Amino acid sequence: MTFAALPGCLEQGGELALAVGARANQPAPVLPADVQTLLQRTAYEGDRISVFRVDGDPKPTGDAKFGSGAQNTVRWHKDLENFQLAIGKAISAVKAEQPEANPLEAVARASEAAAGQGTVVLIDSGLQTLAPLDFRQDGMIDADPVELVDFLEKEGQLPKLEGKALVLVGIGTTAEPQRSLDTARRDNLLAIWREIGERSGARCVESYVTAQQTAAPDGLPAVGAVTIPPPPNPPKGCDSVSIRDAGRVKFRPNKAEFVSETDAAAELKAYADTALAKGYQVKLTGTTSSAGENRNTENKRQLSRDRAEAVKRILVGHGVAADAVTTFGAGMDFPGFVADRDGSGDLVPQLAARNRQVILEFTGCA
Repeated sequence: MTFAALPGCLEQGGELALAVGARANQPAPVLPADVQTLLQRTAYEGDRISVFRVDGDPKPTGDAKFGSGAQNTVRWHKDLENFQLAIGKAISAVKAEQPEANPLEAVARASEAAAGQGTVVLIDSGLQTLAPLDFRQDGMIDADPVELVDFLEKEGQLPKLEGKALVLVGIGTTAEPQRSLDTARRDNLLAIWREIGERSGARCVESYVTAQQTAAPDGLPAVGAVTIPPPPNPPKGCDSVSIRDAGRVKFRPNKAEFVSETDAAAELKAYADTALAKGYQVKLTGTTSSAGENRNTENKRQLSRDRAEAVKRILVGHGVAADAVTTFGAGMDFPGFVADRDGSGDLVPQLAARNRQVILEFTGCA
């Protein structure tokens, strides 16, 4: 029997476990063509297929492996076709039973079911709403993926994926009442899940995008919405506003380089327009977390200064005079600094994310 080609890592085969998020706040699950092929091949090889629901308390909903006592090829293939249809129906029938969402636990349980070097497929938005990965916590959605997974690893909260393939489907895809994620936050969420897979020992991590903002299934237990902070508005007078290292104005880790210069320029245009219209001066103060050395080093001050300079470059590009913009690097030394270490001295990623800012202040008001 001939199957469509799969990414090299998925060609290995073995047992297959699917963690299916059919719950509030995200669209009904969709199987990409590669996952459908993977299901067909796993059934054909007679390897076990397991299905788990993703909700606040993930549980298995069924498992099976194909077998047929048919005495001829035609009947055998018909039995295989019926088995594949039954698996498809079983996946479509998955529905959340418990409130909230715990895809991290679902992946861990699915991995236990996919014996040996099998494959785990997570079909879910990835927006967990329970500890230790509660994305409702302020700053969690913007946390640095490496720092966040460092924290999970220290807490012993990573799933065991040694030698398995991890397939991520629909990460960041939401439905009402969950507010949709901007591109930068979808990318960061996917990077978090990829880092989870790689640091958990997966032999590879494949990801697939699904449609954004289709309807969620009806009548399912509630899932808390993850707050997606809107971009701050420019001050109307001589005041300050904190522009977080997040969303469209996001820097690459430990660099003064925007993830997307185009997005940053579009987001910051309103600030430049206000400065030009009012004739304001602009003061930019970069800040940092305590990541790395837990003190305000010159390296931290330099990085924060360089990030303020990067924002200045955008404002000047929009027409603000270079001599009307001053920049400073405060590092960790600024009034709004949030203590971002726990009692053991370990970095708390979501708090660290809140400390990475460029504070913009208009001055020179008449």
